[in-house]
Amino acid sequence: MISHQILKKEIISQLIDKVDKDQHLLFYSYLSQRKSNVVFIGQYVDNQLTAILAFYNGLSFPAFSFYRFNQWKAYLPELIAFTRSVIQIKKKSICGTILNQDDFHLFQSQNLITGTPKRFFTMKHQDLSKLIESNVATEVKTEELSKVIKFLENEKMKFFTKSELEKYPFLGIKNRDEFIAVGGFHFFDPELVELGNILTRIDYRGMGLSKLLTSQLTYIGKKISKEVFLGVLAENLPATNLYKGLGYETTAELSIINFTLD
Repeated sequence: MISHQILKKEIISQLIDKVDKDQHLLFYSYLSQRKSNVVFIGQYVDNQLTAILAFYNGLSFPAFSFYRFNQWKAYLPELIAFTRSVIQIKKKSICGTILNQDDFHLFQSQNLITGTPKRFFTMKHQDLSKLIESNVATEVKTEELSKVIKFLENEKMKFFTKSELEKYPFLGIKNRDEFIAVGGFHFFDPELVELGNILTRIDYRGMGLSKLLTSQLTYIGKKISKEVFLGVLAENLPATNLYKGLGYETTAELSIINFTLD
């Protein structure tokens, strides 16, 4: 028998120690830092929790995270239908998530994926000796945040929230009064540190600014947590090689997808 329900706080709290952060960083973030803005829909088969589809209300698009327990089969059409009824999203809305290869094939088999998936790496910092000591970037002031947001939006960076820029350290490099490189964190506390929104203006790329900025951010992250992560598109070879050169190693190979709740 298949059933669905919105998961209660006590169940969510029990899950956090069972999820492999290295392999399921997105879902882990939904269970921890993002949980206050997340609705968790659980699928039960014969009263056993088998899969979870979590909706995060905080990005510029309907953002989800999917998790299933390895020993169980997920009945995706039923889970999708129940989730749509709970969160009241239109059938044709374009949603986004990041999946491992098994889950990617599951979504693909149900014809849910739209557009072209993008390969994506989760990387974790492993070697402090490879970092470069740098103070080239300075912390962005509160009154400059609107300029940073515009900079990120102009460069099509959509995986950020304003609160990330306001709550966590955010660094910028300027040429006169214009930002030419910025970077900060998606998450920043002892439970989870993830670098994010690292971006260099096109006409300043190839000058080593991202390397200096990433190194500086990693040092800051390491002060509060032993585990520091970042994510990068697999097709972005210059960035991937840069991060490897700074001591990051790939922990998970994933796919960024757009999908519908149809």
